[in-house]
This record gives sequence, C-alpha cells and structure tokens, in this order.
Amino acid sequence: MLSKNFIDYSIKLLLKDKTEYFFSFIIFTFIVFILSTVLFISDSIKYDLLSTLGNHDQIIVTNTKSGKYFPLNENYINIILQLNGVENVQGKVDGYYNFSQSSRLIHLVADDSLSDDEIIVSKDIKQLFEKFHYDKEFNFLTLDGTLTKKIKSVIDSNILSSNTIFANSDVTREILQMNDEQYSYLSVYVPNDNEVEFLARKIMDIFPNTKAISKTQLQSDYRQIFYYKGGIFMILYIVAMLAFFILLKNQVSSVLTEQKKQIAILRSIGFSIKDIIFLKFIQNSVIALSSYFIGVLASYIFVFIFDAPIVKNIFLGEQMENIIFTPTVDFRMLFLIFLFTVIPFLAFIIIPSWKVAIEDISEIMK
Repeated sequence: MLSKNFIDYSIKLLLKDKTEYFFSFIIFTFIVFILSTVLFISDSIKYDLLSTLGNHDQIIVTNTKSGKYFPLNENYINIILQLNGVENVQGKVDGYYNFSQSSRLIHLVADDSLSDDEIIVSKDIKQLFEKFHYDKEFNFLTLDGTLTKKIKSVIDSNILSSNTIFANSDVTREILQMNDEQYSYLSVYVPNDNEVEFLARKIMDIFPNTKAISKTQLQSDYRQIFYYKGGIFMILYIVAMLAFFILLKNQVSSVLTEQKKQIAILRSIGFSIKDIIFLKFIQNSVIALSSYFIGVLASYIFVFIFDAPIVKNIFLGEQMENIIFTPTVDFRMLFLIFLFTVIPFLAFIIIPSWKVAIEDISEIMK
C-alpha cells in the first residue's frame, strides 16, 4: 500500500497532530546541535594543530637544561645530519616576547618572507596593541634598546595564529637575544617512516639534554589536548540524551493512548499492521531527519560563522574571543551521530505503535 497517496496521507496526519510532535522535535534538534558543536570545534582545533606538522617535520628536537628551554646551535645540526637515515635538518626560530604593559607573553615566530622593518600580527594582538595606541607600528623593548617595526598586515586568529607576531628571523633573534647560529628547535626530516622512532631515540642518546619528539607522538599529543573538555560536553550530551528518551517514552505513551482509536479505525478500514508501521515510520522519519539536519546545520553556522561564542571559551579559555575555527567536517562522525540518535528515536516510536496495532480492534474501540 506504500504509494504517493499513502505518503501524502501520512504527512497530512503528521501536520494534523503537529503539536504532539513539537516537543520531541525541539529536544531532538537540541541534542544533535550539542553533539555536532562539540564535534565541529574539536575537529577544527585538531585540524589546525595537526596542520603545523609538515611533511618534513618527522622529528622535532628541543634542548632543555634544568627544565628550561635553551637554544640549539649549528653543531647539533651537523652531528644529526651525519646519522644514517636523516636527509635534512632545519633550524627554526620562535619564542615569547614579554609585553609588560599588559603582563602578557606574545608568541614570536620567524618568517623570512618579511623585511627587517615590518611585522604581521594576529587580529587579537592588533586589538591589544590598539589599547596602548600602537596603531601602525610597535616598539619592541630589548636589552640593546627599542626596535620599532611597522605593522604590515593583520591576519585572522585561529588556534595557530592567535597571540602571534611574525617577524624576519634576524629581527626575531635580536628580540629573543639569540645569535645567528642559534635556533629554538630543529626540524629533522627522515624519508623512511620506519626509522623515525629509532632516530629520535638515537638523537636523545647523543644529546642527553635534548627531547626528540616524532611526528606520530606529536599527533597523538595534539589529539589528546581537548579530549578532557570535549568529554565534559559528552557527559552533558549523555545526560540530555537519557532525559530526552525518558521524556520521549512518557510522551509516546500519552500520544499512543490518544491515537489508539486512530490506529483501530485505520485497521478497520483496511490498513494492515505493516501499513500502520510504515505510516508511523514515515511520520517520525520526517521528525527525526528534519531535527537531525537542522541540528547539524545550526551547529555548523554557530561554530564556523559565529565562532561558537561562550562554548569557545570553555574549550580554549579566556582571551580567545578573536579565534576563528577552520571549517572541517568529519562525515564518519556525523554518520555515527545519525546512527545513535535517529535510529533509537524511531525505535521508541515504532515498537509501541506495533504493539498497539496488533491488539484486538474491538477492545480498543470500546
């Protein structure tokens, strides 16, 4: 009996009883919205973090003494290059500048595409500078005096570029009090992935004060960064989900009590049990699918267009109001959200409807 007329009739019944389904629609949409928001934020942050690991950053080498980071020099590069399996070693320069007027440490990153007299700042740093009337240029205070640099441009602040100033490597070294042969860390490229872990341990054996972290270890660490806060939202989701299904069960019981006669009438005019199940399936599929897609779409807009106000601060902390999230969509996770929300929702509706449909019609009509 499944036909266009049957589907039209199912939709008309749904519209007739729309107030009875409205509560389920709102709660279901809200739950999908919460879970999708957590998914989009965590995936965007992980994407930005993992994108920092280039194909040639197989091993990151840093130098520590007494728990503090110390620069590395050309001697480290020359020795590491002699190891079998190492193809290239690059020294990188970055560090933190103490902006004492705001009691804030600003991440300073070397970028040799810039000239010696210009810098690029992130949006949140630009707003910070404007509070102290640094509109077009900024004065770095060093032990050797003041360095005045023109602000060339302002870039959007994501998890990587937030709280960051980009400057020429010579300028960066001068501000950080490093000489021309010193580097903040080394990037080691190993063509054979199977040798990465071995060479990382080998480097630490040669230089006991260094810490050599493989790309795989960094990826694992980055993925774990936001699992705790994401877990808080997952707990909220589970609680909301349980509450939803409890309320849904109660609502289904009350609705079916009122609809028993409707089901009995449908049976009496020739609808089979299968037809009634299909009818309820169509009606509640419309509710479930519309709630799911509206929840996901609303979450996408909330995170990637409005940058997730309030929720962003829970994930990233304070002073992150200018952070933007890079749009990323994990369709496998969206499918799992669909699987663990839409399917249970339909089950809570279809099974009670089936139980009513197989009852004796005469008993229901009394």
